Amino acid sequence: MKKEILKVEHLQKSYGSKGYSLAVLNDISFTIRQGDFVAIMGPSGSGKTTLLNMISTIDRPTRGTIWLDGKDITRLSAKALSKLRKEAIGFVFQDYSLLDAMTLLDNIVLPLSLNGAKAATAMKKGKKLADQFGLSTHLNKYPYQLSGGQKQRGATCRALIMDPTIVFADEPTGALDSKASRDLLECFAQINNENDTTIVMVTHDAFAASYAKEVYILKDGKIELHIHKGESQKEFFDRILDVQATMGRELQ
Repeated sequence: MKKEILKVEHLQKSYGSKGYSLAVLNDISFTIRQGDFVAIMGPSGSGKTTLLNMISTIDRPTRGTIWLDGKDITRLSAKALSKLRKEAIGFVFQDYSLLDAMTLLDNIVLPLSLNGAKAATAMKKGKKLADQFGLSTHLNKYPYQLSGGQKQRGATCRALIMDPTIVFADEPTGALDSKASRDLLECFAQINNENDTTIVMVTHDAFAASYAKEVYILKDGKIELHIHKGESQKEFFDRILDVQATMGRELQ
C-alpha cells in the first residue's frame, strides 16, 4: 500500500461567535495516498473551497486533525507551516499568478532560484518540465505574449519545480477554453501517471473531474458521495453528470 500523503480526521470549520456560529465543514474524514488524483466538487456553498484552504495550510480548522506529509498541520507554528509549504506543496491557481516582468522560463524556475539552486541546475530542470508540458518554444516569452492555456501550463510547471509531495489546484481550468482545458488536464493526468504526482483539484466542471481517479462530492459541509473512476473516463464522466442531474443543479 502506498504512503499516506494527506489524512483528514473529523474536520470541522465554523465561522462566527459563540452566540451565532455557521458550520461550513462538518465531520469530514478521508485519506489520500501517493499517486492519487482527487477532484473535489460540490454546489456553491458546499464548503469545497474552505476544505481546500484547510488541507493546503491556508486556513486552520475549528476542530479535527489534518496530517500532511506525516505532520499534524493543525499544530504547526506559522514558521513551520511556511517551511512545509515551500518543501512539500505546489499550488496552481485559476489566475496563473505569473510575474509579468519575467519570462516564462524565469517564472517556472523562480521557486528553485529563491531556494538557492544554481542557475544552470534550475534552468535545466525548468526546460525539462516545460518540454513535458509542450512549452519548449515559449520559454523566452513574457506572460502577455502567451495564451491562457500556455500560462496555466507554465504555472503548473512552476508548482512542480520543487518536486512537491502534493499539488493543490483551485479551479485550474476555470479561465480556459475547452481546448486549453483539455491540454492542461492531459498534462495533469500525465504527471500523475508517469511521475506518481499526488494531485487534489477543486473544480465545478464534470469534464475536468473525469480526469481524476476519484471524486469527492460535498454538500452542506459533508461528503455526500465518493466516486471511483474504474477503467473508462467516459463512463466516469457520465456518472458525474448523473450525480449533477440527481442533485438538480450545477456542482459549482
